[in-house]
Amino acid sequence: MLLEIFRDSFEYSFKEKKSILSLGVLLFLSIFIVPIFLINGYSYRIIKIGVNGMINGNDPLPEFKNIGTIFLEGIKIFIVRFIYLIPGAVVLILFSIVNISISVIGKHETPEYSVFLFIQLGIIAISIVIWLISLAISNVAIPHMIANKESLKFAFKIKDILNIIKSIGFYEYIEFYTGYIVLYLGIISAAFLLIILIGLIFGLILSPIIGPIALGYSTGFMFIFYFLSAVLIIYPFFMIFENRAIALMYNTREN
Repeated sequence: MLLEIFRDSFEYSFKEKKSILSLGVLLFLSIFIVPIFLINGYSYRIIKIGVNGMINGNDPLPEFKNIGTIFLEGIKIFIVRFIYLIPGAVVLILFSIVNISISVIGKHETPEYSVFLFIQLGIIAISIVIWLISLAISNVAIPHMIANKESLKFAFKIKDILNIIKSIGFYEYIEFYTGYIVLYLGIISAAFLLIILIGLIFGLILSPIIGPIALGYSTGFMFIFYFLSAVLIIYPFFMIFENRAIALMYNTREN
């Protein structure tokens, strides 16, 4: 089932190449804030189509129409994601305050830097674990909200969401995310190494002609090319892939 979900999501992501580029442009413009909500809104539409579709179905990619509605749907996803990120942020802040208070105020002296750093890294690690758990829950919460008349309250019915994860299978759900992360990091890393390698090769070829500086220019140019490729193509592709896969995984629950 997992391989079928990944295969379907992979093929689905390539249905409309212009959608990938459109998302990439919005991502590039995300410094202006508003595009972030449009990206989230498009994710909402992808999940909605997936929840109402099926694996290996002929589901279309959503179009960029009714921008106002897409924006509002993006706000919904933003609210869900933000609220689910709060527990990890609270743990990070509280533990950091307590750690600093005990070390500095309680002992009236600054702790050894290595000890302080170790404790802070531990706090960050705990927060990351909580964030990952919250992310996994929110990725069920969003399709659950969409499947239930798109009512925001269903995104926070924790008992229902945990029961859905249980019906999907905790092992299967962990396997799903592990597979996704491995696939994502593998493609990102391979693309980075390939592009930098091409830059090094061109630099070595041009070095006898324009000097050693060619290596730096060539590598720098390819690094910029990689960054643009990641923003305009790679990340948008995985965004479509992930949202489609989330919806299809949600559909494997027991009704």
